[in-house]
Amino acid sequence: MASQRWAIGESVLDVLIGGTSFLDSKDGFKNSFSGPSSIENFVLAYGYDYEDPIEHAELQGNLQEAVRFIKRYFLRSEDPEGLHLEMPKKLNDQLDLRELLRHASLPSSDQRAWACAILKVVHTISHIDRDIRTHYFTEIQKQIFDRFYRYLNRDEEGQLYLGRSMDDELRVDLDEFQVKPKKSRDSILMKLLHKPESVAEELFDRVGIRIITKNRVDAIRVIHFLEQTNVIVAANIKPSRSRNTLIDTKIFREVLEKNINNPSVLQDLLEAVPHPQDRGGNPFSSEHYSAIQFTCRQLIKIRNSVADQIRDLKQVSRNMELDPQLQSAVDKIDPKTIQKMIRFFYPFEVQVMDQLSHIDNEKGRSAHVEYKRAQQNSAMIRVMGSLVQTSQQPGKIQ
Repeated sequence: MASQRWAIGESVLDVLIGGTSFLDSKDGFKNSFSGPSSIENFVLAYGYDYEDPIEHAELQGNLQEAVRFIKRYFLRSEDPEGLHLEMPKKLNDQLDLRELLRHASLPSSDQRAWACAILKVVHTISHIDRDIRTHYFTEIQKQIFDRFYRYLNRDEEGQLYLGRSMDDELRVDLDEFQVKPKKSRDSILMKLLHKPESVAEELFDRVGIRIITKNRVDAIRVIHFLEQTNVIVAANIKPSRSRNTLIDTKIFREVLEKNINNPSVLQDLLEAVPHPQDRGGNPFSSEHYSAIQFTCRQLIKIRNSVADQIRDLKQVSRNMELDPQLQSAVDKIDPKTIQKMIRFFYPFEVQVMDQLSHIDNEKGRSAHVEYKRAQQNSAMIRVMGSLVQTSQQPGKIQ
């Protein structure tokens, strides 16, 4: 009895209290289950009922997707830079999550490591699929992008600019305006797997805008325009996501305040302001990457079509003679209990940079392909765990 009382493990001390992600815990499910019933209880508590055929099928699909993902991106059989390992056949073909959990709870072994790797991906897939906002993604993009498109224009000479009119005092000429295409499912999964918190709600850049200006000062002026026109609302910025590697704002402010009444030289003085010394916090961004980026949140409003359908159904039923039992069922539907408008905040990322920085970011030492490879390598290490060291042992093939 005493041993059970004091069997306080890593999941309590490091994960629940200490802030370590469960994906990064050393023990994972080791010795977590005493038998089939404890595994069943865990799966039910996680949120899945194996007695429900739909949920059972979902879990099987998630397992198959997880195995395919690991083989495609983390193993050399499909990725030349992947691990020189083969997944054990009994796990490769396993469609029962409970059996994988049993393997994951065994004392240290390669099969336990493989089971844990698959379960990490299954967990992340589950969170992607359960994010209800995903079903409204097209409408989300439209509502966010429309705020920007409203002020995106071209003058008579074809110059792209941000402004309410050609002679708008806040007008800023642009080199390019780009919106991020919808991420593929694999790209979303990869991005979540390399993050300490691998849940879909924490993915902030599924909707993205990139604005490229003629010079660095105009990058600041673009953000000023967006704030002045309420395209972005400062109160809805997520502070921990703001990064500036383009221009030192402290020096910028000092130069601006000192020369505000001397507009003839102000632009050149501001353009001479150096880049920031502090590069910010993304470990996968190149040290040469220069941009301003921040995450804002917008309140999305989507009309619930079910509310309209219920209203129409009740209207039709009043003009028809329905079976009494059916009429009674229709009458019991209370439209007041159905939400007419679905509303939620959704994040979007804005990147602003000047033309020269954009060219260097895309073609120079900070090429996006290097960023993606570093991200994939990080995800591989988190998911595969001890199998990374196993693959480096000569002749070690599972």
